Amino acid sequence: MRKTARRLSIRAADNIWGYLFILIPLIGLAVFVLLPLSMSIYASLTSWPLGQKISAAKFVGAKNYIDMFNAPLFWQSLFNTFYYMIGIPIGLVLSLAYAALMNRSSAYEKTFRVIYYVPVVTSVVAVSFVFQRLFMSDGGMINNALNVIGIAEPPNWLGNPKYTKMVIVIMAVWKGLGSSIILYIAGMQGISQTYYEAAKIDGANAFDLLRRITLPLIMPVTFYLIVTGIIGGAQMYVEPRLIFTNNGPANSTFTTVIHLYDYTFKNSKAGYGSAVSIVLAVIVFVVTAIQMYINGRWGEER
Repeated sequence: MRKTARRLSIRAADNIWGYLFILIPLIGLAVFVLLPLSMSIYASLTSWPLGQKISAAKFVGAKNYIDMFNAPLFWQSLFNTFYYMIGIPIGLVLSLAYAALMNRSSAYEKTFRVIYYVPVVTSVVAVSFVFQRLFMSDGGMINNALNVIGIAEPPNWLGNPKYTKMVIVIMAVWKGLGSSIILYIAGMQGISQTYYEAAKIDGANAFDLLRRITLPLIMPVTFYLIVTGIIGGAQMYVEPRLIFTNNGPANSTFTTVIHLYDYTFKNSKAGYGSAVSIVLAVIVFVVTAIQMYINGRWGEER
């Protein structure tokens, strides 16, 4: 009996220490995640002028959501936001190709890794300024190069709604390429060489090695890049605001986060802005959950 009681006391003490160790993260989760989320959900159901206490907000039910879904500007901002995400598959393909080239133990491999990673740590303000100058209609380096090769009337990149979003996509892919390359290289170096050696003995060529071994075994890296890319793309704000003025021609660079910011801080409608943030969060959550489900099914089948 004494041994049993002693074991129980030791187990209880271990449990107490375990709860104490996770208490600080749980407090952080409650204070910095659950509390702001609860306040945002409540605020989205109110008419809350920014600058006043939330307790003074007037409850209006689903009015903010109804107004949002009936606003063409919201749907345009949502379309623009997801349009920018076409850069995710483009970046994945390019980073995978570059990672394969930089994973060959060449003499200048580390040098190229540093070169391609420099844009990642460069200030987004500086990058936006450079791309604005590159794509200027008058005197921009891109249009000057097009003139040299015989294109007399190059595109108006910053003034035509057909091209404005392309500028943002190109810049986002270029800036994020380095981090994806590093992650892919790390994933490739974690693959045992015995797989490749066995496949070569069986007569597999380079394409077979890539399709049958490399791509399946770095799928967790791809899944991580897709999820983080979607989350980051949904928060697109700085780049369009720095490169273009007044949300670009015909609101062509207007994003959902810009829509949220303008209504919350410029129009002093924090309730409406909270509703936009909740809808955006739900969309990102659903897309991420679908990706996790697909990745889980793929892992089981593998």
